[in-house]
Amino acid sequence: MELASERWRVSMASKADAGRVTALLRQARWTHYHADWHLPGDWLGFPGFVLARAADGDALAGCLCVAPDPLPAAWVRLAAVNDPAGGLEIMGEMMAAALDAARKSEVAEVALLGRDTYLDRWLPALGFSVVNEVVTYLKYDLDGGSAPPDANPDLTVRDVRLDDLARLVEIEAAAFSPIWRHSLESLALGWQHAVNFHVAELEERVVGFQYSTRSDRTAAAHLVRLTVDPAAQRRGVGSALLAAALDSYRQMGYDTVSLNTQADNEASQRLYERFGFQPAGYALPVWHVPL
Repeated sequence: MELASERWRVSMASKADAGRVTALLRQARWTHYHADWHLPGDWLGFPGFVLARAADGDALAGCLCVAPDPLPAAWVRLAAVNDPAGGLEIMGEMMAAALDAARKSEVAEVALLGRDTYLDRWLPALGFSVVNEVVTYLKYDLDGGSAPPDANPDLTVRDVRLDDLARLVEIEAAAFSPIWRHSLESLALGWQHAVNFHVAELEERVVGFQYSTRSDRTAAAHLVRLTVDPAAQRRGVGSALLAAALDSYRQMGYDTVSLNTQADNEASQRLYERFGFQPAGYALPVWHVPL
């Protein structure tokens, strides 16, 4: 695939472009990453990973990757522009090609996690609008606050097993709209990076899970995911998983934990606040375009 305008040529990235993409990311004036556990090179060869070159040259002017994980939603995983002055035009050419590839791959919507960069300023012109925010919560006193008094004695919390992962994908699909779901591959990659990964069982059936990683800060953990089957909500599953996570952090010597949640997920915010989490005071916009 190659599309040409008067000034730019846009083509699909291939494995052979790895070196050029790496060089672009090192020197680009502006970059955006939302690769989760993937490296940028993992997406090379995927239809939504496109490159822009000047029409009269071969040097890369930008790259953009729109990839689902899982379908039918996709996120902008990676973007870079080496010329902010012409960035909107370059990004517009790449976005048109990437969204066209996404449609052909049965993607129904594309989201982007804003970071107050050049791209955020260009997104309205590219057809995106803000539909939500991701808010951060922090807890500094890990010695205070264990399970609330409504802990369910019928619940069992244990370490995840490989044969649990397919069930966790089912829970994700039941609990979240498409853009927030994690795929089997994503959960498996997250397990590899996790400092703890627990599942909750009720009546011998897995009904929820949480996993956490080490934060960039020293002695800090980050709760990446806490998901409860909607059919088992209001039965203390979230509380039991969060209590287990906090106990694990304390045993590992962490003194701080962070987490992110959607601004419109009031139930999760109430749970975290009951355990002593406080809003960090900032949020990232979630941009969205339907296809």
